[in-house]
Amino acid sequence: MNWRSDEVRWRFLPGAIATILMASLFHFGLLSPLEQIGYSTLFQLRGERKWDDRLVLIKIDEPSIKQFGQFPWKRSRYADLLDRLTQADASIIAFDLLFSESSPDDAAFAQAMLKSKRVVLAQAEDESGQPLLPIPELRDAAVASGHIRIWADTDGMTRAIQPQINGTLAFGIATVMSYSMMQAAIAMPDLSHPIWLNWVGRADQIQQYSFASVVQGDVPDSAFRDKIVIVGMTATGMDAVPTPFNRYPLASGVHLQATLIDNVLQGNPVHSMRHPVITLLIFAIGGVGFSILLSFYRTGIQVAIAGFAIAGWIGGSVTALQANYLLPVALPIGLVVSSTIATALIERSRMNAALRQQVDQLQQRYQTTVVTRPVPEATSIREITQLTTLADQLGQAQLTQQAITHSLAIGLIAADLRGQVWFCNEIATSLLHVEIDQALEAILVPEWLCLEQWQQVLEQPHTVFVEKFYQQKWFRLQVEPLSVQTDGVLVSLEDITIRKAIELNLGDQIQELNQLSELKDEFLSTVSHELRTPLTNMKMAIQLLKIASTETQKEHYLQILENECNRESDLVNGLLDLQRIESGQQPLQSTSIELQTWLPTLLEPFYRRTETRQQEFNVIIDPSLPILNCDRAAVERVLVELINNACKYTPPNEQIVVSAEWIAPWIEFRVENSGIEIPDEAIDKIFERFYRVPNADPWKQGGSGLGLALVRCLVESLQGKIELKSEPNWTIFIVRFKSE
Repeated sequence: MNWRSDEVRWRFLPGAIATILMASLFHFGLLSPLEQIGYSTLFQLRGERKWDDRLVLIKIDEPSIKQFGQFPWKRSRYADLLDRLTQADASIIAFDLLFSESSPDDAAFAQAMLKSKRVVLAQAEDESGQPLLPIPELRDAAVASGHIRIWADTDGMTRAIQPQINGTLAFGIATVMSYSMMQAAIAMPDLSHPIWLNWVGRADQIQQYSFASVVQGDVPDSAFRDKIVIVGMTATGMDAVPTPFNRYPLASGVHLQATLIDNVLQGNPVHSMRHPVITLLIFAIGGVGFSILLSFYRTGIQVAIAGFAIAGWIGGSVTALQANYLLPVALPIGLVVSSTIATALIERSRMNAALRQQVDQLQQRYQTTVVTRPVPEATSIREITQLTTLADQLGQAQLTQQAITHSLAIGLIAADLRGQVWFCNEIATSLLHVEIDQALEAILVPEWLCLEQWQQVLEQPHTVFVEKFYQQKWFRLQVEPLSVQTDGVLVSLEDITIRKAIELNLGDQIQELNQLSELKDEFLSTVSHELRTPLTNMKMAIQLLKIASTETQKEHYLQILENECNRESDLVNGLLDLQRIESGQQPLQSTSIELQTWLPTLLEPFYRRTETRQQEFNVIIDPSLPILNCDRAAVERVLVELINNACKYTPPNEQIVVSAEWIAPWIEFRVENSGIEIPDEAIDKIFERFYRVPNADPWKQGGSGLGLALVRCLVESLQGKIELKSEPNWTIFIVRFKSE
């Protein structure tokens, strides 16, 4: 009973230590910096979301200040903006600016606000706590006003906003409420608790226009119709705030207000799980509970369990954030790490203490007859050999054998120079099924050692080791002479599965790096060849041009020069386009595409081209196609490349069919051409750079071999799918884009 109580205490102790440590750090706020880093990291791992398309930002940026002069401006500027937005039929116009002091243009500004009947103003407090309200004339003309007071954490980031202060709604709440009265009703969040911001993404991704551009009429009315328009300062160095997606450069305070408005419109503010009950539950499970779990496993498995627990918590936190729930990060991870370290250290100290106690007992019991000096701890093969020698000196006593068996995690076998086993521990018995007085040769030969190796070890004892995969694990078998070689040999069997897994993983990584290096060399070789070929032809054409004697010859060589120059240019441009797309440097702008009207215009030039080549060109467009929200230029290039490819490889008197149909939730484009099919061995390579199907160019046009590689990159960058089918006498390319 006492033994069981002591074991329970030891299992609880690491968790208790970890819990006390983390509770102290939590109480004194020392975890806050780590929690703040974890907060930003979770949003970055979750990724950006799309800003609500009902929200538009008019920014007071550097170009506007350069055009209209030093800020603050005359309020007639804002009156001009109001007239422009009222004409465009914007639903709500919210000024994230303070108008707390009078100016000569207040009457004109107030008149424009009364005419608009859709203006929301901001209010704040000065450093002494005195309210900074809009002047009465403007306040009376506005439909609502809201506070823009924020509380930033120590890292400068604002994570939550008070929905109301002294009865005054937050600026974003007041704006959405005003919008809700003019448009469809918007459900409001609970205004009795702080609203935790659900950061959408980078500030530059919101739909936004420069103040100067809007006032000058450069932006169409459709950009503001039925929208919430928020006006605020974005110029560098003014009202700068950090967000999880904007550190360098920083965002602006107006982006924070825009985030609140977006959250309320979408109904997705973050629900913080920082509740006392949840915190206590984390302490109970991550501290004491986790350490008890670890206490049942050895150190290697403990580390693996801790790693999986940390990865699982981070993954679960990201998943929860995608569902708009914010879990703590630093506290649970800190508990897991501290519990793992405390468990490992305490278990190691217990193992050392137990081993020292057993050695001391052996010394005390046999010091008058055998033991003359302290025996060191069994921490390596050398020490294990010394302990085995001690077992021989004690006459192979059963008590010593049990002590060694319970102290070591390595299989041990001692044999004389005839190969007869006179000692083995329980681990060796369970792994090799060896017993006392058994011939060791039958166990080791030929499974572990060849007969010649084993005979050499017995004749001239020396160290031999081998690594082998045995019973679904990796083991290291070592045979070495005892301290007195005439006494025999010691065989140790150690489980090295974890170490071997690391080595194999490193080998796989090295092999992968070598493959990448070979691919790089092959790519450079191919590119250099493709680039040199047109240059060689151009040099030859130039030399022939110099000696041309007739105008016809000169025109012929000039045409060669032009063709090779265009080929070189197409190759370079294709490579640059691929590089920009793969590196994410080519900007993609999503626009609404009405396919029923856009596709016929796009396909018109191909009717004439196919007619001249005696090819039949058919177009099938599903009349129920929805609007496609995608980058127009990228979609156009994908379709044009595929149709050009079909024209290039379709023989005369064969068909080219282009179709577009709606297969929910996908819009599917198909480009089919008859008269040719792609061999099976070429299907897997067709989208590779510079690959061209041999003997499949009836028009002898040549090409760079980059078109289909570019198509695949474009489709993947647009979150679409591309598929190739080769049927008897037909080649079919299928491109799918999801309709949102």
